[in-house]
Amino acid sequence: MPFRRFLKKASTGTAAELCVETETLELRLHTLSLEKKVTAYFEQWRDPVNRYVVAAFGDPEEAEEITQEAFLQLYRQLHSGQSITNVRAWVFRTAHNLAVNRIKSHQFIELLDEDSWEELRGTVVDAAPNPEQRLLRLEKFGRLRTAIARLTPPERQCLHLRTKGLRYREIADILSLGTSTVAETLYRVIGKLTQEHNG
Repeated sequence: MPFRRFLKKASTGTAAELCVETETLELRLHTLSLEKKVTAYFEQWRDPVNRYVVAAFGDPEEAEEITQEAFLQLYRQLHSGQSITNVRAWVFRTAHNLAVNRIKSHQFIELLDEDSWEELRGTVVDAAPNPEQRLLRLEKFGRLRTAIARLTPPERQCLHLRTKGLRYREIADILSLGTSTVAETLYRVIGKLTQEHNG
């Protein structure tokens, strides 16, 4: 209300200039708050999205580019006024789609290379008290790697998204599958991994 009273007292030219300046200021504030929001999302989900893309599709350098592009697209969508109800699932789906598009141009899906696998293996805490138990654990980890390598690309993608804490519905949205298909795929994956672990 005070702003309207001010406009009545101001001359027409000054009022128009002030109105334009106010709109510009509101747009800048909106853009700044949007940048902060997207930056917070980026800081929160960058690593999980990046790890998913690396684990599901390979190449860590491309995964970093894909991750950044996914968040850039998030900013563009929100800036254009689009409403996104589940931002986390939207970012994962966008990253997934960007990776699939790159794969289509390369026509292959690459598994983790030896160095990346060793780095991943090194992150697992070794609680084994003696060398024999450590060796057994390394053998189990090797069998796990072999079992994961035998999974089909959709099975690996479902598994990686599930390990990131996404619900079946979110995984289905990201991979453009039905929820029951995701459930069946994960059931199959668990069976294959259990069989390899016990075998």
